[in-house]
Amino acid sequence: MKTIVQISDTHLMDLPDKNFIELNPERTFHQIIDEILSRHQHIDTILHTGDVAQVPKPVTYQRYLNYMGSLNIPFYQTPGNHDDPSCFPYPQKSKLSVISLDRWCVILLDSAVVGKVDGLIDEEQLNHLEQALKQHQDQHILIGCHHHPLEMKSAWIDQHCLKNTDQLMNILCKYPNVKAVIHGHVHQEAEIYFKHIPIFSVPSTCVQFKPLSQDFALDEDTPGYRLLNLYDDGRLETEIFRVESMIEKINLNICGY
Repeated sequence: MKTIVQISDTHLMDLPDKNFIELNPERTFHQIIDEILSRHQHIDTILHTGDVAQVPKPVTYQRYLNYMGSLNIPFYQTPGNHDDPSCFPYPQKSKLSVISLDRWCVILLDSAVVGKVDGLIDEEQLNHLEQALKQHQDQHILIGCHHHPLEMKSAWIDQHCLKNTDQLMNILCKYPNVKAVIHGHVHQEAEIYFKHIPIFSVPSTCVQFKPLSQDFALDEDTPGYRLLNLYDDGRLETEIFRVESMIEKINLNICGY
C-alpha cells in the first residue's frame, strides 16, 4: 500500500508575512503540514494540485521548495491558474509528470492556461498522456490536475472549469486501470463520478469557497487535505481531514479576489 497526501491552493505570497483574503496563507499551509506529520506516521508522497502561489515569483516558489524539501518526503506539484509557468517548479521539467509508486503510477497534468482562469489540457499533453497510459498498463493509475473536470453546481466557479473534459475522459475511460482523478481549484471537497471513474476535489490549505453558490462566496469551513491509501490490488480508500484547531475569522463579505 502507498499513502498519498493531496494538498492544494496554498496561494503563497512573495513574502511569508503577507495576507491573502485577510488570512496568512504561509501560516495556514505550515499548520496543515504540521497536522499531516503529527496525524500520519508514514507518507509516501505529497501531491500539490495547483495554485501553489498567489504571487508567482521565483522567491515564492523557492521558499515553498525549501520548506517541502525539509520534510524529507517526496513531493510533486502541478500548476494552477494563479501560478506562472515561466518560473513554476515542474517536478520533471515538463508539463506532464509520471511518478511510479510500485503497483501505482501517478500522472500529473498541467491544466493551467496563461492569462485565463479556466483550464485546458493541451494536445501535446493529451498525446503524452495516451503514451504514458499505454506504457503503464501493468500499474494502477491516479490522475492529478488543477481544474475541475465536472461541474460543482456553483455557477461562478463552473465557468472556470476544465474546458476539454470530454477529450481527457475519453482517453482515461479506455484504460480500466485508471482508478481516480484528483484536482484542486474549487477550495472544497467533493466526490463526483464520470462513468466508473471517481473525481475527487480537496479543501484549500487556506480559505474555502462556499459549495452550491451561484456567486463567489467564502465558507467558514476550516482548511484541510485529502489522504489516499492506494492498495496493491487497485483499491483506493480516501478521506478528507480538516484541521479544526485552525478556526479563523472569515470575512464573508469578501466577494472576489
